[in-house]
Amino acid sequence: MSMRKKTTTPGWIRIKLGEYLKELSERHNTSSNSDTPVLSVTNRRGFVASEEFFDKKVFSKDLSNYKVVHKGQFAYNPSRVNVGSISRLKEFDKGLLSPMYVVFEAMDGLDGLYLHYWISSQRFRNLVKASTQGSVRDSLNFSALAEFPFVLPPEVEQRKIVSILACVDSVIDKTQAIIDQTQTLKKGLTQELFTRGIPGRHKKFKKTKIGEIPEEWGVVKLKEIAKVFYGLGQPPSLDSKGVPMVRATNIKEGEIFTENLIKIDEKLIPPSKNVYLKKDDILVVRSGAYTGDIGYVDKNIEGCIAGYDLIVRIGKYILAKYLVYYLLSPTIQEGYFKTCKSRSAQPHLNSNEVEMAKIPLAPVDEQKKICNLLSEIEKYIRIEKHKINQIINLKSALMQVLLTGKVRVKV
Repeated sequence: MSMRKKTTTPGWIRIKLGEYLKELSERHNTSSNSDTPVLSVTNRRGFVASEEFFDKKVFSKDLSNYKVVHKGQFAYNPSRVNVGSISRLKEFDKGLLSPMYVVFEAMDGLDGLYLHYWISSQRFRNLVKASTQGSVRDSLNFSALAEFPFVLPPEVEQRKIVSILACVDSVIDKTQAIIDQTQTLKKGLTQELFTRGIPGRHKKFKKTKIGEIPEEWGVVKLKEIAKVFYGLGQPPSLDSKGVPMVRATNIKEGEIFTENLIKIDEKLIPPSKNVYLKKDDILVVRSGAYTGDIGYVDKNIEGCIAGYDLIVRIGKYILAKYLVYYLLSPTIQEGYFKTCKSRSAQPHLNSNEVEMAKIPLAPVDEQKKICNLLSEIEKYIRIEKHKINQIINLKSALMQVLLTGKVRVKV
């Protein structure tokens, strides 16, 4: 039943979203092109090839019941739409999705790109949250989606709003490209610095178990220059006045994000446990999806470390930041840690494996110079990330006024 109503914005009407959506249920014809990729919808990257995302084949051998999605159409996982796993297909001409997915398209009168921006807005997220709370597995079926209230502008105005937001997206994409290129540069430079040392400084090199390094350098096991401790293994009991706890989700690419840390009762932490964080501690995620990621305590953080993580506490002869950079290097991340993780069904590292990691040990003065070079690149990346966050905030503010008609565009 239509709920068309006029709004205070001339030409805009209030409707139910389902009036301009069509659910699709095309199934894969197994006798046709077998090269059609199986896709998944993620909350950050939108549509991705399933095998690429999961790093293995997780879908059924029998694809006869899989749904087909074409470029320009939308899809979502009903039990993950609450975390943002909904998107419009643009990277592939065609793909296959698990039968659990909902596939739909915008009908005449609703621009597909306009709808794309609307489903990425805070308004849509609020509607999903209100609709899924208390439901089975927080699931959202197509019938519930179709009931969402929606304010529809004239088509010409939809296209103008899309062009404005697309311009902002273009700036975001270009800034992200700069970040990606700089990170690639950092990755290559890191590899070069840890195998050849400071450019022009070394003339002779020697072969070691971790490859060729300057003759003046040594190779040590991590346990020779640091101690490794497990995090708090006991399941946390939340306490709003307790001790902040850093978990795997707070650790990413050398940084520790302390916003919204959970807190646990201090009485649950045995006095003998080395789980309280100290400056220059290095954190290693030892289990789960983020296994092998590294965090660095570059300033005093009040808190402790969770059981899925390890603390690496350095001794003499090595700078903490130098070790952080090496643990983030391709040699460790794409080599040693990847080999260790593949030994079990689920990604996992234990303290012994981390302790046995071989580290190229440069003289301390050269360690400082290596850290200075890499930190300059990091500084530049942080500046660009700050820029992109500002642009994303601007886009969010624009969406708030443009998608609601609070600010009209000239057409």
